[in-house]
Order: sequence, then C-alpha cells, then structure tokens
Amino acid sequence: MRSVAEEASPDDPSNVILVGHSSGAQAALRYTELYKVHGVVLVAATFSDLGDAHERMSGYYPQGNTNSYLFQNMLNNCKRENWHQFHSDDDPFIPLYEAEKIRDGLGLSSTYTMLPGRSHFFDYFDELLDTIDVLITED
Repeated sequence: MRSVAEEASPDDPSNVILVGHSSGAQAALRYTELYKVHGVVLVAATFSDLGDAHERMSGYYPQGNTNSYLFQNMLNNCKRENWHQFHSDDDPFIPLYEAEKIRDGLGLSSTYTMLPGRSHFFDYFDELLDTIDVLITED
C-alpha cells in the first residue's frame, strides 16, 4: 500500500485517503499503524478473522494476545474526525459486534454509520462518495 500512496501523492504520501472494504479495511487499519494519512473510510470492517484460515494467514488480525491493533498509533497518524466507518445491520459475513469493536477501539461516534439493509455493501452507496467529498475538501 505504501507504494500506491507514494504513486498517488508523490510529494506527500500522507495526503491520501484510504478506502478499505471488508478485509481491505484491515489493510487500511494496519497501514495507518505505521504511516500518516489524510483520511480513512472503513466499509464492512471486521475486528477478527472470524475463524477463517485464509483471513488469518493475511496477518492483519489479532491472534489471542499477539498482533493487537495499535489504535493509538492509528489515531496519531490520522485525525479522529477523518476516520469514517460504515456497516450494515444485515451483513451476512461480518456481525455488527465485529464492526463495533473497531468503532470502539478508534473511539468513533459521529463518523460511525450503521446503514440498515445494505448487506456487505456489494453495491455503490451515495454515502461513501459524500464522505470522500467531505474528506477531500477538509484541510
């Protein structure tokens, strides 16, 4: 991801907005543990690997007491108000409590949005573009 950020914004790789969907949200979380970014949008994010061996192999997810999320590092690398998270009450893959663990770890409130009836966000949704537009226009 770092090379993509450097390519997208060669003068300032911290001037990127990451959008991560599902396990891609974990990539965005882990990236911001290490690097500064302007904003992050998480869509259908899960806290754990949900027992899936393939997801576990990615190395993104905490395993017991190891590989914990470094939420404070994430917040040091991206202002809390520039974190946005979307989840649906009927996601067939990621239970709501998984998304709420990410929300709580980051201390999100006004930038956490639960959108009913959106499943796993397989379709475009206006709220995503609206959020990106807000992040682009912020300093």
